[in-house]
Amino acid sequence: MSRPHDHGAKRGRRRPRPPQQERHHNPPVLLNADGVPAAVPDAPRPSPIVLVSEESRARYPWLPARVIAGSLWRGPANERVRVDENGIAA
Repeated sequence: MSRPHDHGAKRGRRRPRPPQQERHHNPPVLLNADGVPAAVPDAPRPSPIVLVSEESRARYPWLPARVIAGSLWRGPANERVRVDENGIAA
């Protein structure tokens, strides 16, 4: 007959820890006066939100009225349209 396995000796044992390595800490998050995380000085400015022109909305009715400038949109027929900073889709 088979004997039951003795797992009792393995209980309570922990895996050995690897040698201590240098810990890498992320820099603290800077907050502005409102308590919102502030942007770092060299970060690029976010793209503005623009209103899509009436002419572009007539040509591409599936475009939303407000988009992020420079964003690329795909229509139902897989046409690709980019909206510029003036709200003109091309």
